[in-house]
Amino acid sequence: MLVLLHEGCPVPVAVHPRDRLLARLRASRLDTALAAGASPDATVGLALRAQTLIRVRVRRSLAQAAERVLAAAVQPRASRPAIPVCRERVQDCSQELEDLIRRLLAPGPVSAQGIAQACALLTDARSPIFYRPSHDDLRARILTAAHSLDPA
Repeated sequence: MLVLLHEGCPVPVAVHPRDRLLARLRASRLDTALAAGASPDATVGLALRAQTLIRVRVRRSLAQAAERVLAAAVQPRASRPAIPVCRERVQDCSQELEDLIRRLLAPGPVSAQGIAQACALLTDARSPIFYRPSHDDLRARILTAAHSLDPA
């Protein structure tokens, strides 16, 4: 059972196995909506995906991904792992990325929006971390994700 908001009023909604399956299948689309600011209380799919994203295990996994990105950016070319990062961009934003990692690992609640933004930044091949032709400002994206982690 979930409680969603409909026109500002809480409405109990039963969750079926089909709903859980659809939330998994539509994870990418739901993440995009959450990252853009969609309310996790708007639909069953968004609520289920938000519950998944804010889990400690997911937060740790994203922090580890960010640590791997940082390591790939600072290691000498000969010993670098196969993660193709835009080294200069990541190095320029290393402090912001370290702050994002700290916030991901910090105890307490986080917002699904911030987790979805961090996930897109760290897993999307077209993110400015990985995609050199990207015109997105990496520092701004990291700061936005870190700031959006605050549940307030």
